[in-house]
Amino acid sequence: MEPTPNDFKRDLGNIKDNLKSGAENVRKNVKQGIEETNWREKYEDLQEQIQSRASDAVDASEDFIKEHPFYTVLGAAAVGLVAGLLIRGGRD
Repeated sequence: MEPTPNDFKRDLGNIKDNLKSGAENVRKNVKQGIEETNWREKYEDLQEQIQSRASDAVDASEDFIKEHPFYTVLGAAAVGLVAGLLIRGGRD
């Protein structure tokens, strides 16, 4: 059976619809990729900030311990005493 002009138009319409659908899928995938890239960049920036703040806190703690060793030992002993009392519980 020989294709008619209507068959050709129908096939052309199907191709057109398939191209539109494919283009829409590509657009969605590109948009999602861009959003994921932006999220990764924000996450990396946040991770760098957290690492920087944690490093600053460690440095400040080390400085305090070096400047005030007596208070550090006293504080550690107090924490140990409280922990021991909590573990011991209500036993006499």
